[in-house]
Amino acid sequence: MTTLIDVHAHVFPDDVADAYIANYSGHSGMAAVCRPTLDALLERYRAAGFELRRAVLLPEWESTIAFDSPNLKLMATSDKYFTPSYFFSYNAWLGRVQRGDPRLVSFASVHPDEPDRVEELDRAVSEFGLKGLKLIPCMQHYHLNERRLFPVYERAQALRIPVLVHTGGDPVPGRELFGHPRDMAEVAATFKDLVIITAHMGIPFFEETKRLLAAAENVFTDVSFTIDVFDSKTVSSLVSSIGADRVVFGSDFPFVDPQNAVEKLLALSLSDGDKEKILWRNAERLLAR
Repeated sequence: MTTLIDVHAHVFPDDVADAYIANYSGHSGMAAVCRPTLDALLERYRAAGFELRRAVLLPEWESTIAFDSPNLKLMATSDKYFTPSYFFSYNAWLGRVQRGDPRLVSFASVHPDEPDRVEELDRAVSEFGLKGLKLIPCMQHYHLNERRLFPVYERAQALRIPVLVHTGGDPVPGRELFGHPRDMAEVAATFKDLVIITAHMGIPFFEETKRLLAAAENVFTDVSFTIDVFDSKTVSSLVSSIGADRVVFGSDFPFVDPQNAVEKLLALSLSDGDKEKILWRNAERLLAR
């Protein structure tokens, strides 16, 4: 049986999951291939016959309507693209679902426009029990190296939690500039004890991702989405040039079927030992800090 840790899975509170994904797909063109709920994620792995050692639950939010739910906290709004956008966090809900299953590891969300962003991260860790932080710059209209985020990075480093950042493309043209891998170079150099995971291998900015990882030992990358849309030869070459010790597996559920992502990882031209590192050993080490 294939053992794995999925470091990149998005789930949403059940009361808003379907409405949220319909709204997001409507304005981004990015469709989900699975229902975006925790039950659907766990059932997909069960049905596939994989041993899910851990699943990292990541928040994600950008909507063009203001949702009303006790599970949501409005972080910020934006009209940079002429249509109002609403960004919600659901840190308390992620803490509750994490407590229900020892395999689950939930990451928090904060936004640089939140006046209490550092305090919110503290609450997410100390009160809700969350184990990391996820930042989504392209969807939430900010750059990863903005100075107002540095106190957040500083606090995450002090709390010894990893930060997973979206890097690379976005379904909406032009927004990839918000998540460019080069923006993390200064962050990684400033906060040398902060574990940083750059999502999607920085797709399509692979060369910049390779340069970032070569320069910063505290930076890792996940294969989420990239492994689903690029051929085995390309991804194998990327992993080999980066080094399997710096790569972790992520599915990007619900936008990618996790079974397909695992099967494509297993098909890479890598040694069994390197596949095992990527599938779970590297992530287990990073999550155990």
